[in-house]
Amino acid sequence: MALLQRARTGVGQKISVSLYNSMLAMQMQEAAMIMMRGTEVNWAAMPLSGVFETQTGALVLVGAFKANPLRDICAALELPDLSLDPRFADLEAQFANKAELQRQFRERFKSAPRDHWLARLEAQDLLCAPVRDLREVLVDPQTLHNAMLLDGRFVASPIGMSAAPAALRRPPPKLGEHTAEVLAEVAKDRP
Repeated sequence: MALLQRARTGVGQKISVSLYNSMLAMQMQEAAMIMMRGTEVNWAAMPLSGVFETQTGALVLVGAFKANPLRDICAALELPDLSLDPRFADLEAQFANKAELQRQFRERFKSAPRDHWLARLEAQDLLCAPVRDLREVLVDPQTLHNAMLLDGRFVASPIGMSAAPAALRRPPPKLGEHTAEVLAEVAKDRP
Protein backbone atom coordinates (compact mmCIF):
# COMPACT_ATOMS: atom_id res chain seq x y z
CA MET A 1 0.00 0.00 0.00
CA ALA A 2 2.87 2.33 0.78
CA LEU A 3 4.42 1.67 -2.64
CA LEU A 4 1.08 2.33 -4.32
CA GLN A 5 0.71 5.60 -2.45
CA ARG A 6 4.29 6.57 -3.31
CA ALA A 7 3.55 5.89 -6.99
CA ARG A 8 0.46 8.12 -6.78
CA THR A 9 1.84 10.95 -4.61
CA GLY A 10 5.61 10.67 -4.92
CA VAL A 11 5.88 10.64 -1.11
CA GLY A 12 7.33 7.72 0.84
CA GLN A 13 6.44 6.75 4.36
CA LYS A 14 7.71 4.87 7.38
CA ILE A 15 6.08 1.47 7.95
CA SER A 16 5.84 -0.22 11.33
CA VAL A 17 4.43 -3.63 12.14
CA SER A 18 3.54 -4.78 15.63
CA LEU A 19 3.22 -8.49 16.38
CA TYR A 20 0.71 -7.65 19.10
CA ASN A 21 -1.43 -5.60 16.70
CA SER A 22 -1.12 -8.31 14.04
CA MET A 23 -2.44 -10.98 16.40
CA LEU A 24 -5.32 -8.74 17.46
CA ALA A 25 -6.18 -8.03 13.81
CA MET A 26 -6.22 -11.78 13.12
CA GLN A 27 -9.07 -12.03 15.62
CA MET A 28 -11.16 -9.33 13.97
CA GLN A 29 -14.31 -11.43 13.72
CA GLU A 30 -14.14 -12.63 17.32
CA ALA A 31 -13.47 -9.08 18.56
CA ALA A 32 -16.38 -7.71 16.53
CA MET A 33 -18.73 -10.23 18.16
CA ILE A 34 -17.64 -9.10 21.64
CA MET A 35 -17.84 -5.39 20.79
CA MET A 36 -21.13 -5.53 18.86
CA ARG A 37 -23.07 -8.36 20.47
CA GLY A 38 -21.37 -8.91 23.81
CA THR A 39 -20.84 -12.62 23.05
CA GLU A 40 -17.75 -14.64 22.32
CA VAL A 41 -17.10 -16.81 19.28
CA ASN A 42 -15.34 -20.00 20.27
CA TRP A 43 -14.56 -21.81 17.03
CA ALA A 44 -13.51 -24.94 18.90
CA ALA A 45 -16.93 -25.15 20.57
CA MET A 46 -18.90 -24.84 17.34
CA PRO A 47 -20.91 -27.98 16.53
CA LEU A 48 -19.49 -28.30 13.00
CA SER A 49 -15.87 -27.82 14.04
CA GLY A 50 -13.41 -30.06 15.80
CA VAL A 51 -10.44 -32.36 15.70
CA PHE A 52 -11.32 -35.81 14.43
CA GLU A 53 -9.25 -39.01 14.36
CA THR A 54 -8.99 -40.95 11.11
CA GLN A 55 -7.31 -44.28 10.39
CA THR A 56 -3.95 -42.55 9.88
CA GLY A 57 -4.02 -39.48 12.13
CA ALA A 58 -6.13 -36.55 13.13
CA LEU A 59 -7.53 -33.70 11.08
CA VAL A 60 -9.19 -30.44 12.02
CA LEU A 61 -12.43 -29.28 10.43
CA VAL A 62 -14.08 -25.87 10.69
CA GLY A 63 -17.60 -26.02 9.30
CA ALA A 64 -18.27 -22.33 8.76
CA PHE A 65 -18.43 -19.52 6.22
CA LYS A 66 -20.80 -21.36 3.87
CA ALA A 67 -24.54 -21.17 3.28
CA ASN A 68 -25.10 -24.73 4.54
CA PRO A 69 -21.84 -26.16 5.86
CA LEU A 70 -23.54 -29.21 7.39
CA ARG A 71 -24.87 -30.26 3.98
CA ASP A 72 -21.36 -29.93 2.52
CA ILE A 73 -19.76 -31.84 5.41
CA CYS A 74 -22.30 -34.63 4.93
CA ALA A 75 -21.55 -34.72 1.19
CA ALA A 76 -17.82 -35.02 1.93
CA LEU A 77 -18.42 -37.74 4.52
CA GLU A 78 -20.93 -39.56 2.30
CA LEU A 79 -23.62 -39.21 4.97
CA PRO A 80 -27.28 -38.35 4.40
CA ASP A 81 -27.89 -34.58 4.49
CA LEU A 82 -28.25 -34.08 8.25
CA SER A 83 -29.26 -30.45 7.74
CA LEU A 84 -32.70 -31.84 6.78
CA ASP A 85 -32.97 -33.57 10.17
CA PRO A 86 -34.84 -31.31 12.67
CA ARG A 87 -32.21 -32.13 15.33
CA PHE A 88 -29.59 -30.36 13.19
CA ALA A 89 -31.69 -27.98 11.07
CA ASP A 90 -30.15 -24.75 12.39
CA LEU A 91 -27.24 -23.61 14.55
CA GLU A 92 -29.31 -23.64 17.75
CA ALA A 93 -30.42 -27.23 17.12
CA GLN A 94 -26.85 -28.23 16.20
CA PHE A 95 -25.59 -26.85 19.52
CA ALA A 96 -28.35 -28.69 21.41
CA ASN A 97 -27.45 -31.96 19.65
CA LYS A 98 -23.71 -31.41 19.19
CA ALA A 99 -22.73 -34.68 20.94
CA GLU A 100 -24.81 -36.79 18.53
CA LEU A 101 -23.73 -34.80 15.48
CA GLN A 102 -20.04 -35.11 16.32
CA ARG A 103 -20.47 -38.79 17.20
CA GLN A 104 -21.61 -39.39 13.64
CA PHE A 105 -18.67 -37.38 12.28
CA ARG A 106 -16.18 -39.28 14.49
CA GLU A 107 -17.56 -42.66 13.45
CA ARG A 108 -17.34 -41.76 9.77
CA PHE A 109 -13.85 -40.22 9.94
CA LYS A 110 -12.49 -43.42 11.54
CA SER A 111 -13.50 -45.40 8.44
CA ALA A 112 -10.76 -44.10 6.10
CA PRO A 113 -7.27 -42.54 6.06
CA ARG A 114 -6.71 -38.85 6.77
CA ASP A 115 -5.64 -37.99 3.20
CA HIS A 116 -8.88 -39.48 1.86
CA TRP A 117 -11.00 -37.26 4.10
CA LEU A 118 -8.90 -34.16 3.52
CA ALA A 119 -9.34 -34.55 -0.25
CA ARG A 120 -13.10 -35.02 0.12
CA LEU A 121 -13.47 -32.05 2.51
CA GLU A 122 -11.37 -29.83 0.24
CA ALA A 123 -13.50 -30.88 -2.75
CA GLN A 124 -16.48 -29.39 -0.84
CA ASP A 125 -14.43 -26.22 -0.15
CA LEU A 126 -14.46 -26.83 3.61
CA LEU A 127 -11.78 -25.51 5.95
CA CYS A 128 -9.67 -28.46 7.03
CA ALA A 129 -6.06 -29.43 7.67
CA PRO A 130 -4.06 -32.35 8.96
CA VAL A 131 -3.10 -32.28 12.62
CA ARG A 132 0.55 -33.19 12.55
CA ASP A 133 2.81 -34.26 15.33
CA LEU A 134 6.30 -32.81 15.53
CA ARG A 135 7.87 -35.86 13.85
CA GLU A 136 5.69 -35.23 10.78
CA VAL A 137 6.50 -31.51 10.77
CA LEU A 138 10.25 -32.15 10.90
CA VAL A 139 10.11 -34.11 7.62
CA ASP A 140 7.42 -32.02 5.92
CA PRO A 141 8.48 -30.72 2.48
CA GLN A 142 7.60 -27.17 3.56
CA THR A 143 9.96 -27.41 6.56
CA LEU A 144 12.74 -28.58 4.26
CA HIS A 145 11.97 -25.98 1.57
CA ASN A 146 12.08 -23.22 4.20
CA ALA A 147 15.49 -24.52 5.36
CA MET A 148 14.23 -24.66 8.95
CA LEU A 149 16.57 -27.49 9.98
CA LEU A 150 20.25 -26.82 10.46
CA ASP A 151 22.72 -29.68 10.62
CA GLY A 152 19.78 -32.06 11.07
CA ARG A 153 19.78 -31.27 14.82
CA PHE A 154 18.74 -27.67 15.22
CA VAL A 155 15.66 -25.61 14.29
CA ALA A 156 16.61 -22.45 12.41
CA SER A 157 15.47 -18.91 13.08
CA PRO A 158 12.06 -18.13 11.58
CA ILE A 159 13.30 -14.65 10.64
CA GLY A 160 14.87 -14.41 7.20
CA MET A 161 17.01 -11.42 6.26
CA SER A 162 18.58 -11.15 2.81
CA ALA A 163 21.56 -9.04 3.93
CA ALA A 164 22.26 -10.91 7.17
CA PRO A 165 20.90 -14.46 7.03
CA ALA A 166 20.91 -16.43 10.25
CA ALA A 167 23.49 -19.20 10.24
CA LEU A 168 24.67 -21.91 12.57
CA ARG A 169 28.26 -21.15 13.58
CA ARG A 170 28.64 -24.33 15.56
CA PRO A 171 26.01 -27.03 16.02
CA PRO A 172 25.14 -28.22 19.52
CA PRO A 173 27.33 -31.22 20.42
CA LYS A 174 26.02 -34.73 20.30
CA LEU A 175 25.74 -36.52 23.63
CA GLY A 176 29.27 -37.32 24.77
CA GLU A 177 30.87 -35.76 21.66
CA HIS A 178 33.41 -33.67 23.62
CA THR A 179 33.75 -35.82 26.74
CA ALA A 180 37.34 -36.86 26.02
CA GLU A 181 38.48 -33.28 25.36
CA VAL A 182 36.76 -31.96 28.50
CA LEU A 183 38.24 -34.71 30.70
CA ALA A 184 41.70 -34.14 29.20
CA GLU A 185 41.42 -30.42 29.96
CA VAL A 186 40.33 -31.12 33.53
CA ALA A 187 43.17 -33.65 34.04
CA LYS A 188 45.72 -31.15 32.68
CA ASP A 189 44.68 -28.55 35.27
CA ARG A 190 45.04 -30.94 38.26
CA PRO A 191 48.25 -30.80 40.36
